[in-house]
Amino acid sequence: MVEKSMEHSRSGAALAALADSAEPAVVYGITAVRVENGEVSWVMMGMIAPSLEHWDLRPAPTRLVEVVDRLVEGDTVVTLFPTERGTLQLGSQVTVDLLPGGIETLAASEDRPGRRITDLPRF
Repeated sequence: MVEKSMEHSRSGAALAALADSAEPAVVYGITAVRVENGEVSWVMMGMIAPSLEHWDLRPAPTRLVEVVDRLVEGDTVVTLFPTERGTLQLGSQVTVDLLPGGIETLAASEDRPGRRITDLPRF
C-alpha cells in the first residue's frame, strides 16, 4: 500500500524547521474530524516522522481528550489537508480553544477560510 506523501505549504514553513532541529520533535497530524453537536469530538490522527515526509504511526480514530493531552504534554499537532494530487499538505498548528462553560475544543492557529479544523474531511 502506498502512503500519501506530505507537502510543505508556505504556512507550514515554520513547521518545516522542526525537521531540521537537532532534537526531533514529536509531531502529530490530523487528517479528518468527526463533529458532534457542532464541535469536534474525534479526529483521525497519526504521528509524523521527524522528516515530516511520511507517517511513523498511521492516522487512527483519536478522542478529543487524547489530542488535548498531547498538546498539554508539549507535542506539536498540525492539520493535513488533502490536495488534488492525492497528497497531504501541511496546514497550521492545532491549539486548544476553551468554549463557554469550560468545554475544550480544537482550533487551527491560523484561521483562514478553507483551512479551519472543521474544513478537514469528515469520518
